[in-house]
Amino acid sequence: MEPLFSPDIHVLYEHSSIPLGIFYDDGGRFHAYLVSEGACKMYEATAEEMMTRLNSDDPFVNIVEREEMLKAVRDFSRNDAHYNVVFHEYVGKNRKLITIHGIGEHEYTKDGRRYSIIRYDEISDRSRRFLFRDEEKEIEERDRLNAEIDDAIARSYTSVLYVNTDDLTVEYVRLNKHGKPLEEECRRDPHLRHVIDVYVNALVYRDDMEGVLKLGDYDYVINALEKNNPLYHTYRTVRDGRIVFYRLKIIPFEGGKKLIYGFEYFDDQIREKLALKNQYDTQMTLLAGLSCEYDSVWLVDATLHHCKLIRSNIKNNIADIMNRDNEGLYETILGNYIERYVVPEDRERVYSMGDIGNLMRCTKEDEIYHINYYRVDPEGERNYIQLCIARVTDENGVVRFVCGFRNIDSIIEEEKTKNLLFSMAHIDNMTNVNNRRTFDEYMDTNEDKEVPDDLVFFSFDLNNLKETNDNYGHEAGDELIIAAATCMREVLGPYGSIYRTGGDEFAAIINVPGSERAALIGKLREKFEKWKGNSSSVLSISMGYVTAGENPGMALHDMRREAEKRMYAQKSDYYMQEGNDRRRGRGIKGN
Repeated sequence: MEPLFSPDIHVLYEHSSIPLGIFYDDGGRFHAYLVSEGACKMYEATAEEMMTRLNSDDPFVNIVEREEMLKAVRDFSRNDAHYNVVFHEYVGKNRKLITIHGIGEHEYTKDGRRYSIIRYDEISDRSRRFLFRDEEKEIEERDRLNAEIDDAIARSYTSVLYVNTDDLTVEYVRLNKHGKPLEEECRRDPHLRHVIDVYVNALVYRDDMEGVLKLGDYDYVINALEKNNPLYHTYRTVRDGRIVFYRLKIIPFEGGKKLIYGFEYFDDQIREKLALKNQYDTQMTLLAGLSCEYDSVWLVDATLHHCKLIRSNIKNNIADIMNRDNEGLYETILGNYIERYVVPEDRERVYSMGDIGNLMRCTKEDEIYHINYYRVDPEGERNYIQLCIARVTDENGVVRFVCGFRNIDSIIEEEKTKNLLFSMAHIDNMTNVNNRRTFDEYMDTNEDKEVPDDLVFFSFDLNNLKETNDNYGHEAGDELIIAAATCMREVLGPYGSIYRTGGDEFAAIINVPGSERAALIGKLREKFEKWKGNSSSVLSISMGYVTAGENPGMALHDMRREAEKRMYAQKSDYYMQEGNDRRRGRGIKGN
């Protein structure tokens, strides 16, 4: 192509200290022809790098106001519109955010061809703060939402790995002092599953191992990313004898050609949220319904079912019903409120949880009982409401409840955090039943307590799991473990709690009347017998159970030992009958 500019134009502009770019118009689109030394200095890039980016399919990739810039350049190119814009752009390898003022004008060569000169000047930080006070927060938010790749290499990440999705090999971008000693072992087999296995076995707290190991399964990660992108997983490690929280963030990169694994020290954030939640619960206990923070506070006599309003801070139209019905039968006042203001999908649950009988069963003297639900106020606004109930028993044994209603929209995020942290600490990730830690806590808490007559202690152990893993792979074994937990939860869950106490070991502690016990155990056997899976058609489980009524006065730990003894006896009988071919066994045998 014949040069667009004469040599004197090159001399004038290419070495100019004024930041500018020179473009020529080709069918309505600008193409970079040269950039000045000043422009290269401002953008912290070479002329070649600048030309490559400006002539790419998306030259505005680093500009915050991308759509506005596209329109401005299009109008300038095609419609001879005035070009005078101010925008924010990330420049240099460290992606520094600068503010730029651009002015453009059209010129013509002697033979009539049009070209354009655009001068760019950086606006100082001081001027930017003065001119864009209101826009600073908006820019920061855009930066936060669009900086996923930056997050992966940010200083807050202690270690960063790149996973090549074509062969699942791992590249080490950064390793902290704890990961460095593992690098040699990981490089012997640089594939994702092996690297995660090494990391988990060396550093991850035992109760959280299974959840992190899943992130070494590429198919699992891809399926999870379809639901949540980026993918977060919080877990615990042990540092100098102390448990600390870490968070792993997984981000697709380069159009899915790579996955970024960013490991972040997350202990301070988690513990700060825990401290805030504990502080909140303590305040709720001390206030016990007397704080002015509540919309209204009521006193309920559990014996007489009498309800009385003792404080009201309601300023809207809801006050009408409260002022009209401020004393009377508890069920009537609660029912009127629920029917008028609680959303339909929450009504049945609030009725059930707020029932006097349920409150007598579920509340304790030293705790606050919560009922959360959605309310729609007379203006149609949907609010998340919490009913806080404190139980008080006087010297005569009369039980009363102090009930406080409060809007918790502002603290609902704290509640979600609490549920997430509880699930992380107490729920087994694979089976979604309680984990070993929860089981141990229950046993320790109830060790010296009297065992109810209707309590039944179950001990379970899968048969042939090792053979299944060896012959059909760990996915088949995992399917059996998950199936066992699902069957137990569906049958026994309504009566108590299910625990995964080991790899293929489970326990269940339930309360069921003796008249219903045989039918319930028969239903559980039938559930195991009828199960069919993708990798296996047989779910074989040994089971032992003990009822409190067998030996009155038996302690909980004694019931555990006896249930395990019976389970192992059944397991021994099973393998004696099966001989060497253990894969033929199905179902469970009776106790």
